[in-house]
Amino acid sequence: METTGAEFRLRPDVSAAETDYGMVLLDGRSGEYWELNDTAAQIVQRLLDGQAPADVAQFLVGEYEVEQATAERDVAALVTGLLESGMVLR
Repeated sequence: METTGAEFRLRPDVSAAETDYGMVLLDGRSGEYWELNDTAAQIVQRLLDGQAPADVAQFLVGEYEVEQATAERDVAALVTGLLESGMVLR
């Protein structure tokens, strides 16, 4: 897992809105949206704030008492999905 600061940002036509359950990312170009639960929203927000994926995984280990490998796998899967969707840019 990457430990240096790869900067993530929303594509300019993607908007984010907090909800009672986490966050929604809306692609203004295609109308596609992602509804993120609270944990996924925290991951995305930390990445957008400049934290490296490894640091976000470490946060999950401390906050939710999950195994390091599980946290790294979950962060990597979310990052991959967001990058492949085009909503988030690196």
